[in-house]
Amino acid sequence: MTVALREDMVLHAGDDGYQDAVTTVTGVGTPDIVVRPRSTADVVDALLYARQEHMPLTVRSGGHNLAGLTQVSDGMLIDMRRMNTVERVGVSSRVRIGGGATWGEVAKALSSEGLALTAGDTADVGVAGLTLGGGIGWMVREYGLSIDSLVSVELVTADGEVLEVSDSEHPDLFWAVRGGGGNFGVLTRLEFEAHPVDKVVFGTVLFALDSLAEARPVVSAWERCQRDADRRLTSVLALMPAMQDSPAMAMLQYCFDGDEDEAAPHVEALSALGTVMHKDIQYRPYASILVQDDPFPAPAAAQRNVLLSDFGKAEQSAVCDAFETGQLMMAIRALGGAMADVPSSATAFSARNAAVMVIGTQLLAPGDDRHQPMPGWEGIEHRGGESYVNWLDSADATASRRAYSEDALLRLARVKAQCDPNDVFSKAVPVVSE
Repeated sequence: MTVALREDMVLHAGDDGYQDAVTTVTGVGTPDIVVRPRSTADVVDALLYARQEHMPLTVRSGGHNLAGLTQVSDGMLIDMRRMNTVERVGVSSRVRIGGGATWGEVAKALSSEGLALTAGDTADVGVAGLTLGGGIGWMVREYGLSIDSLVSVELVTADGEVLEVSDSEHPDLFWAVRGGGGNFGVLTRLEFEAHPVDKVVFGTVLFALDSLAEARPVVSAWERCQRDADRRLTSVLALMPAMQDSPAMAMLQYCFDGDEDEAAPHVEALSALGTVMHKDIQYRPYASILVQDDPFPAPAAAQRNVLLSDFGKAEQSAVCDAFETGQLMMAIRALGGAMADVPSSATAFSARNAAVMVIGTQLLAPGDDRHQPMPGWEGIEHRGGESYVNWLDSADATASRRAYSEDALLRLARVKAQCDPNDVFSKAVPVVSE
């Protein structure tokens, strides 16, 4: 049977909307066609058409993949953003979300219901993309990863079959989509168990660093504050060298799911990490803390990340050593809490014992190779731990070995071989074991 696509679904170069669809955080693509589905049936048609015409296939929702997996030069780009519905299931806390929705759309829709889902930090990030990688966000210590609230998904396979996937239906596939990336199909619907969240205490504190070495006591004090903190508190400490007109500084951001009186002792402790330059603390709706990104594409940068099970003196020293090269911005994100309650084998995201995620960012000049060694990073990576797949800036076999345990990678490879043996969904961190 020959498959044809409706004209209203398809964009070519020069059409209104094409440039927006092909522009992502890493740059601008040039696919032969862009397909914008409005329904699961449209997604099925797109997949069958791509196979019929032997077209390479890429799927985007938010377009925030740091490895450039949604920036493509040929073939078909399926832009899911028209499938962005957010609906509550009756009077329950269940929420059904279209595969093209963003976290900002979800947070805004749920805010009036007194509900929220733990998500990323950025409003324009796609729900499907973040969830496929695990989903680390501002309430990770209280409610776990985004995948820990996921109940089921509707998924279209490479051959156009529509599957309902959950713990009871296709459980191996459900295990795989919770952290295994976009290797297995197109998510057209996701169902989550939302949480009772209204306002949160959200704060930003800037600390002066007269020298880069002054970051060391700030990092140590932050670790002591966060080590046994209330699960409702998640914080991120960023270390920034002097750049242009900005002096070196440490920036602390935190989210506390509770009222101002409950947050007060935590706010006081976190504000005492160093010499305060500026402080902004607000009791505000959760939906308002998700930041709006600058227009795409982002400045060229190399990024590395590692999930560390310990953040003791040796790990802190390694982070500060890298920062003192003066070439890196470092971010340390508190984890643990509810994320660690889930067994490591329960989902493809297996780094459940991580205490922190450390991210190193190096701005690049034109022509710089973002895959070259990052100054000081080897000392951090030497401390062990996996990488968070959503923050990888490359997508190859080496990246997959950093992102998954050996057992998880083997299991992912088996699921991939069963549901996508021809690697139609190749625009993902590969999960083919060696």
